[in-house]
Amino acid sequence: MRYVIGIDGGQTTTTAVLLDETGCLLGIGIGGPANHIHEPGGTARIQHSVRSALQESITMAELQHQPIAAACLGMTGASAHMEQLCRPLVPAERVLFGHDTRIALYASTFGRPGAVVIAGTGSAAFGRTAKGEEAVTGGWGYLMGDEGSAYWIAVQALNACCRYKDGRAEETQILAMLLEHLEMNDFQQVHTLVYSSMSRADIAALAELVSKAASQGDRTAMRILDSAGKELALLALKTLEKLNLQHSDVPLGTAGGVFRAGRNVLRPFRERLHKYAPEVRIVPPAVPAAAAAALMALEAIGIRLDESLLETLQTSLKQSGRVKT
Repeated sequence: MRYVIGIDGGQTTTTAVLLDETGCLLGIGIGGPANHIHEPGGTARIQHSVRSALQESITMAELQHQPIAAACLGMTGASAHMEQLCRPLVPAERVLFGHDTRIALYASTFGRPGAVVIAGTGSAAFGRTAKGEEAVTGGWGYLMGDEGSAYWIAVQALNACCRYKDGRAEETQILAMLLEHLEMNDFQQVHTLVYSSMSRADIAALAELVSKAASQGDRTAMRILDSAGKELALLALKTLEKLNLQHSDVPLGTAGGVFRAGRNVLRPFRERLHKYAPEVRIVPPAVPAAAAAALMALEAIGIRLDESLLETLQTSLKQSGRVKT
């Protein structure tokens, strides 16, 4: 029996899954963020996240002394430097390395032509044609881009609260929800916390409050999510246009927690997308990104991904309940 590992290195968490050659999920490991390699402490943080996720998945599978045939890593901000950093950590005979957008695309298309939009802590879109042509849009990071991402939504929400406190905008339920969530009595305390000790992941997590407020009819929250949906659609459209796929019947995957906000994001996303690309099919991921990376590793060692293997994977993923799409 041969074994493979798939790794999804994201801005908030790093996930590793270990499969056997039948597609059965044997191990899962979760580590911290694996991004921004050039920040102070970035190298050590990424190494720790990848190593922790790997070790946990191998330990869970009880394969500490078994060879790993192949591993596939999809990393945020993949670069030659990132590859040099991560490859030595992976105990596999063969290692595939690339951007996390690649495994996100594979999670929705299983290698067929199409595109994917990722809207997690950050945002980006990636596409590929049948001829292997590729295009990416976005992915510029929280200071220069990431429109429509959870971090972007949270920053818009914090700004809306500031504007309300100043009398420059209407009242929003987001403020009361924010204070309750952070267990604070005054917005000035929130200001101090944001600027002193909140990480990007902590701030991005506040996007869930915007989704909650929007579901209760808060107009400010609904406007923020509407704008997010339109920005994400623009990422998708520009990627499709670069590949001349905007008028084709191809799948467009939607990956990341922002899309779990439901219709307040999906409705404007779908409307803007289908206005200019009416034939494109919006689809959810078939498997989590880390599992998609493991499937790519299986293909790399010559395993055919037939219906039986994919059913085995889906069943074992449901039984584990630990990896989100």
